[in-house]
Amino acid sequence: MKRIAMAILCTILLITGLPQGFLQEAKASSVTGQESHVEIKTINGKKYCFKNGRKVTGMQKVGDDYYFFSGSAKGAMDGGWKIAKGHFRYFDKKTGKMQTNRTINGRKVNSQGIWTPVVVLDPGHSAIVAGGYEPLGPGAGQMKAKDTSGTQGVVTRVEEYKLNLTIAKKLKSLLEKKGYKVILTRTNNKVALSCKQRAEIANKAKADAFVRIHANGSSSSSANGAMTICTTKNSPYVPSLYKKSKALSTQILNAYVKATGCKKEFVWETDSMSGNNWSKVPATIIEMGYMSNPTEDRKMQTASYQKRMVTGIANGIDRFIIYS
Repeated sequence: MKRIAMAILCTILLITGLPQGFLQEAKASSVTGQESHVEIKTINGKKYCFKNGRKVTGMQKVGDDYYFFSGSAKGAMDGGWKIAKGHFRYFDKKTGKMQTNRTINGRKVNSQGIWTPVVVLDPGHSAIVAGGYEPLGPGAGQMKAKDTSGTQGVVTRVEEYKLNLTIAKKLKSLLEKKGYKVILTRTNNKVALSCKQRAEIANKAKADAFVRIHANGSSSSSANGAMTICTTKNSPYVPSLYKKSKALSTQILNAYVKATGCKKEFVWETDSMSGNNWSKVPATIIEMGYMSNPTEDRKMQTASYQKRMVTGIANGIDRFIIYS
């Protein structure tokens, strides 16, 4: 009897005393299972996507095609290369439609509208140093040491090669989530690789970007900040790569400084780096900070700052890939 009475009471409350908010929620859930109404509207000359009357952004299917609506453009339709749904995709700049089964500027887009860029990350140095010498570049008479031991934290005493590998592994994980194929030139600290051999890994992979990860050192403990390094316009080895390598260097440096808040030094153009000279793909070295500076040395060993370092490099690679 008590159960019957309780059921009757609940029924009365539902009919007579249900709060308005509950009724609204019930009404909203009643249409959840219905098919969404998606449409494109032109407002002040720009196209926007609306789903059930609400403006939406990102990759959206309208009819039989996919389009991209940029959050940075206040939701307007946007074309070109985009990272959408965890992959690189190309949206036609005139029609806005996602492209499939096409080669766009040498980039092969598959039937799902996906292109996978290849990035080779080179964690500089190693615990085992490659001995001997090799030519500074293709056809060079000048010889240079195959590698060096790198620097060390003035306070933390952490070797540079350890920091480089730590950052490279974290960066690899982040880039893969963004839709890249990522190759590391080394995955542990017991590999002896010359600078030429590192570049050959990037060449074999036909990488879209070759990013060499290093940390700096100086006789002055006050030196601080980040820089990137690429070949010169008049490189005797790879002059045709100057424009792209300079763009890669610039984008990474700008994004890295923005993410970390560190001092911006400059893009150093030089033909003295054999790893860059032997590369047949766009290449840069990022010097992430000075291990000879007590403050930067400590920062670069913290998880929070390393996250910012990795985010900055990844953002720079994104911008290079999308806008190059």
